[in-house]
Amino acid sequence: MTTTVSVKIPARILDRIPKAGSGRSGFIVQALEEKLARQQAPAWRPTTRRGRRLAALLKRGGNERFPLLDNEALERELRDRRGRFA
Repeated sequence: MTTTVSVKIPARILDRIPKAGSGRSGFIVQALEEKLARQQAPAWRPTTRRGRRLAALLKRGGNERFPLLDNEALERELRDRRGRFA
């Protein structure tokens, strides 16, 4: 779905972008997509009481989840849990 948007562009910028009919719309859309891709998504913040409680549980459990295991350590952990000591 597309929507037409009208904007005012300074002449100094308008002179540097493609002319109408020569890909101007695509150029502007691509430039906007690049700009938006560089922005970081806002950090998740719980807004409900239940969400805040769950966020606190996640934070407290962080020590158990990190640091992440590398492949060798993961294989060793799986071997130990499966009872194959080699």
